[in-house]
Amino acid sequence: MEGIITQFGILFLLIALFTFEGLFKLVPLYSIIAEIYSLYLDSQKNAPKQKEISKNQKFTWQELKKHDNQSSAYVAIKGKVYDVTSFLNNHPGGREFLLLNCGRDASLAFQSYHPFSEKPEKLLEKYLIGDLITTEWPTFKPDSGFYKECSDRVKKYFESKGINPKTPIPGLMRAIPLWICFFYTFYLTFIDDSFCLCKRILIGTIFGILQALNTLHLMHDASHGAVGNNEKWWWFFGRMTLDYISGSSMVAWQNQHVIGHHQYTNIMGSDPDIPQSKEGDVRRLVKEQIWCTMYKYQHLYMPVLYGLLSLRSRYYDVFEIFLKETDGPVKVNPISLQDKLRQASSKLLWLFWRCYLPIFVFGMTQFQFWFLFIYVEFITGYWLAINFQVSHVSDEAEFFYNNMDKVAKNGTNEQWPIEWAILQIKSSVDYSHGNWFMTYLCGALNYQVIHHLFPGVSQYLYPEIAPIVLEVCKKYNLKYNLLPGFKEAWNGHFNHLKNMGKLKKFVGFAKME
Repeated sequence: MEGIITQFGILFLLIALFTFEGLFKLVPLYSIIAEIYSLYLDSQKNAPKQKEISKNQKFTWQELKKHDNQSSAYVAIKGKVYDVTSFLNNHPGGREFLLLNCGRDASLAFQSYHPFSEKPEKLLEKYLIGDLITTEWPTFKPDSGFYKECSDRVKKYFESKGINPKTPIPGLMRAIPLWICFFYTFYLTFIDDSFCLCKRILIGTIFGILQALNTLHLMHDASHGAVGNNEKWWWFFGRMTLDYISGSSMVAWQNQHVIGHHQYTNIMGSDPDIPQSKEGDVRRLVKEQIWCTMYKYQHLYMPVLYGLLSLRSRYYDVFEIFLKETDGPVKVNPISLQDKLRQASSKLLWLFWRCYLPIFVFGMTQFQFWFLFIYVEFITGYWLAINFQVSHVSDEAEFFYNNMDKVAKNGTNEQWPIEWAILQIKSSVDYSHGNWFMTYLCGALNYQVIHHLFPGVSQYLYPEIAPIVLEVCKKYNLKYNLLPGFKEAWNGHFNHLKNMGKLKKFVGFAKME
């Protein structure tokens, strides 16, 4: 029996290595076959026939939505629709980022990932085919000059210092020692049997924190294309850290975080990170949710549930993103066969080294393994969730809602009375500026405003450009939510949960109609 198990373990490992083409170029033929089959599957879809090329076509958001794959890739930017099918492989920002935004209004992604150049907008002109006459959700007011001035000043700063906004060097310098400590603490916690359970718990705590830091640093930057100037960098470090080391999914994360959360931050009905319906959610974060008795205690039970985040992410990506192809209000574009195979292989490899090796190869008892496994996952979940929550779910931040009843299923051509960049200022919370240690422990999420304004910039540069944005905010009379330290940030989050749990107690809410 043990021999069979060993054979299966080795088989899982080989399958994983076989499909991780970015790290192990073992069989190039595999990639060719997978891509050809993926193209075949796309060709079998009922994609609308290509109309004669014209710049006067009119599209509703439902019609645009049908052009969401590599065979027919349309994007809408500032009310204009572009056919970028032939541009996919030539996109300087990479094929994957462009496909993520196909079949939808990509105005906000286009703006936030091209803040320092006007060339991309000019480049798009030759792909213009028409106008978008309705949008799925209301659009934002045009920039009044605030975001343009922030971008111009930051660009000027980078140029004067000779800084590459996507420099991979700081990330790698932090990642290499982090990985060494990560795998070493894993070895001491789950492999080395010379320690008692108490010592393993102590070391496991460090391992759980390092597992969180592994995603908060290089993975987070990679998901935003902020590690190096080439998609290969983002793809490699993103998949390695999140899919193969952490057992989650970059495809799922990008749909939820890059497409949903960053573009519609703290907007109920559009941001997948906050409740989507008026009732039924375990949390009450916005006034529109119908109050019930259990919310009186959410400030007590929610911090406990945060520990489940790490475990949840490993099944949510499979059963929601890959099977249902949806993430709350966010439509997930067709996932290629290659990504599906990679998702399966990464789960197998993760299970192999995290579960199979300790139990079946090194003989760890089932009790000790599962106790420590769940414990370290809770540590990781707490570390991640608390860092995420204090940045947006706070008395200091504002919440908005998408009036879905008004928009209904027909889309809209309405406009929210707020600029996108100003939404990021109002819905985000910073803390501990100037504290390098805290910045490391939270992956620079304490510079949340900067991250949301410039997601394509390396997180290690946030402390340098924060004073620039603060100065522009002051000029435009905008309140920048900056708290002294993590304690104050946690209190803002805790108080928000407590206040929203009180019947008829509404805080941090703004209506956008």
